[in-house]
Amino acid sequence: MNILFRCDGSVDIGMGHVVRSLALADELRDKYSCNISFAMRKSELGINKVEKDYPVLISNENIRNFVYEGWLLDCVVNTKSKVLVLDVRDGLGRESVKRIKEKTGIKIVTIDDLEDKRLESDLAFYPPVPQVKRMSWAGFKGRLYSGWEWVILRREFNEWKKKQNKESSDIQIPKILITAGGSDPMGLTLEIVRALNMLKMDFMTLIVLGPGFSYYSELNSLLTKASYPHKIFKNLSSMTTVMSQANLAIATFGMTAYELTVMGVPVIYISLTDDHAESASFFMDAGIAISLGVFINVTNQKLAGAVKYLIDDEEKRLQMSDKSKNVIDGFGYHLVAQKILDKS
Repeated sequence: MNILFRCDGSVDIGMGHVVRSLALADELRDKYSCNISFAMRKSELGINKVEKDYPVLISNENIRNFVYEGWLLDCVVNTKSKVLVLDVRDGLGRESVKRIKEKTGIKIVTIDDLEDKRLESDLAFYPPVPQVKRMSWAGFKGRLYSGWEWVILRREFNEWKKKQNKESSDIQIPKILITAGGSDPMGLTLEIVRALNMLKMDFMTLIVLGPGFSYYSELNSLLTKASYPHKIFKNLSSMTTVMSQANLAIATFGMTAYELTVMGVPVIYISLTDDHAESASFFMDAGIAISLGVFINVTNQKLAGAVKYLIDDEEKRLQMSDKSKNVIDGFGYHLVAQKILDKS
């Protein structure tokens, strides 16, 4: 079966959509021998990542009278796709999706979509966040799947889950993972380091920097003032290797939230948007994380206080870790692939 993915990844929007789409694409290709293509717009960072494994149809928006709907329709027709997977929030309208569906008969799949185009999908997959129930589903005739089991993560997390092994450590102090996404557009890694520099405690930091990170000189300057040991990891091919070493994480909310949950790592979340903050609050209600809200309201003192609280309370960290490990099995990529290929 020919399947077309529509997603983007850039410094501005991050790489979560691309990483998730690639995880699902790999399963559909490797286990079910599907022919996969991607349709992407003006997102060099994302395009470069996807092109390593799949053909990419790139929009030419410099031409006069570029029409999003027409370009996407051409992508569907030219790839002879039977399924269109939408993992994008860029204003593609419901009526556009409806017309593409009517003209081609294609099956529409949408992932974690808050836009109205979700109402034209045949299959819609969401994590169990409160927004799903609050949204209107009037006119939706497809099938809605919402729950921890439908969260799509990279295969490595499911493989780690099966092994359930922790990395041994020679340093008997807490290790704090810092990750602010593939691009960290707001420079939150710097703010996290500034907050940690305020603490007079024994810990080590594991700082993960994605391909879009651009604040190297500022970060190096801050780390020269740090009293704690630190390691920097750039463009990791395997996140489980580093995550498995962490006793605690400070992260921006996104796909990383679900990955850290699989790994059983207690997390302090800082959100880039109100929507992310609402989702992060669900993790806090589940007892597996602390959410500090949207970044503009998070002071360095507030973050430092939350870190101190969790470092001091080892029992609390262990309770959060135990709860996390029982939430997600990391097998969502397989379950979603099965539903997509289901003939019923």
